[in-house]
Amino acid sequence: MERCYNHAAYVFNRSKSKTQPRVVADLWEKTACEEPVMLRLIRPAAIILLVVAISLSAAASANSLFKKGKDAEARQNYEQAYEYYKQAYDLKPKDLAYRAAYERLRFYAGASHVKRGQLLRDSGKLDEALAEFQKAVEVDPSSPIAQQEIRRTQQMIDAAKAPGPKAAAPAPSGLQQRVQEAQGPVELAAISNIPITLKLTEDTKVIYETVGKLAGINVLFDPDYTSRRVKIELNGVTLEQALQIIALESKTFWRPVTPNTIFVASDTPAKRKDVEQSVIKTFYLANLSQPTELQDVVNALRQILEISRIQPLPSQGALVVRGTPDQIALAEKLVGDLDKARSEVIVDVAVMQVSRDKARTLGINPPTSATVALQNNINTTTPATTTGGTTTTTGNTGSTSGSANQINLNRLGNLNATDFTVTINPATATALFNDSTTKIIQNPQIRAVDGQKASLKIGDRVPVATGSFQPGIGGVGINPLVNTQFQYLDVGVNIDITPRVHAAREVTLKISMDISNVT
Repeated sequence: MERCYNHAAYVFNRSKSKTQPRVVADLWEKTACEEPVMLRLIRPAAIILLVVAISLSAAASANSLFKKGKDAEARQNYEQAYEYYKQAYDLKPKDLAYRAAYERLRFYAGASHVKRGQLLRDSGKLDEALAEFQKAVEVDPSSPIAQQEIRRTQQMIDAAKAPGPKAAAPAPSGLQQRVQEAQGPVELAAISNIPITLKLTEDTKVIYETVGKLAGINVLFDPDYTSRRVKIELNGVTLEQALQIIALESKTFWRPVTPNTIFVASDTPAKRKDVEQSVIKTFYLANLSQPTELQDVVNALRQILEISRIQPLPSQGALVVRGTPDQIALAEKLVGDLDKARSEVIVDVAVMQVSRDKARTLGINPPTSATVALQNNINTTTPATTTGGTTTTTGNTGSTSGSANQINLNRLGNLNATDFTVTINPATATALFNDSTTKIIQNPQIRAVDGQKASLKIGDRVPVATGSFQPGIGGVGINPLVNTQFQYLDVGVNIDITPRVHAAREVTLKISMDISNVT
């Protein structure tokens, strides 16, 4: 289109001015037609320069952001440091230094949001605390604490919005609730909580029957029980507390037979075993990683709570325990404390092909030699002579005979700096910098449980022949015995990691690395 337009302009111009020379018109047409060609050459060059300028600007900007992030991290401003590292990583995602800093600060920034959210929640600002916990999850989605705090804060917000009575009865403690659940179906009915005052010095059976009549319950005694005379003074205690005090003073124990009847017997291990109720409960352990952990829990129950009737079920990860309600309640608490999810560690492994060649040459190479020579022409002047009182000076300018490096001995005294030439080789100024980068081959993740070894193997299993040679024994003509065996070896990159999680979420890694190849 550009060429047709220029040609039309040329025809129009030629028809308008017939006196214009042909050469001028052709030159005008040629210039107008070649101008778009120059523009097509200039535009790609301008685009290339613009791309190079943008790349250099991005690299400089990423480096500047990385330095700002390091300064913020030194000031322990982890949130600001995380933002700087994130921006630098977004500009240059292939830079391993930016990526490592970005991944490292994710945890600190998330923990900072969690801490601020906890402070806001303690001060009663639930909505602001929930927003901080949500920011922590956005920064570090793998944070279990942030997710737990979100659920807890959301429950508190829902409970505050839900209508309910102004004053609620306090919930029973965890141990009391376990005792209530573990006890058998026979429970003593509710009795009066009115405090009583009782002072008696009587037989234990009489004291039990007196308190039983006040409480409205029946009292039965073991046939083998022998009562004795004791002194009891009760001031401002409930009836149930009175029964417990009497049992302590008389070295007896009692248990409900019906909701309004109790059975009293001597407090001896044999009698407790015969009289007390037995409760069976099955505990399922959800965080077992090794079979030995189940046996560790069994040993703890037997040694601490002195429960002898325990049956472990390794196939189901369960324990069947039989004991008194008090023993079962304590066993449930102990099992709950021991059956905790073990900490896990995720390790990012970068397998890189490193071919780094860094060379830097900067400076001036001075000349190593210089040449000094005589000039081709040496000007000489004859000395002045005096004749008959008249002094005559004769000047003579000529050339020395022979080569430029030869001179007569009588001319040595007349030489000066202008008679020599000095040739110095040129000096060289060099400025060269070469730096090759690495190449990431694989970037896997290793997930390991606290205290357990995790392995990563990248490569091949190569068969290696091993054998033995046994010479023939027994006579001539017996061939020797050759035994060849093949053993497969892991060739490549082999990494074994054993993490250990300490308090304050500090992690220690025991790493064993083996890099091999086939030669």
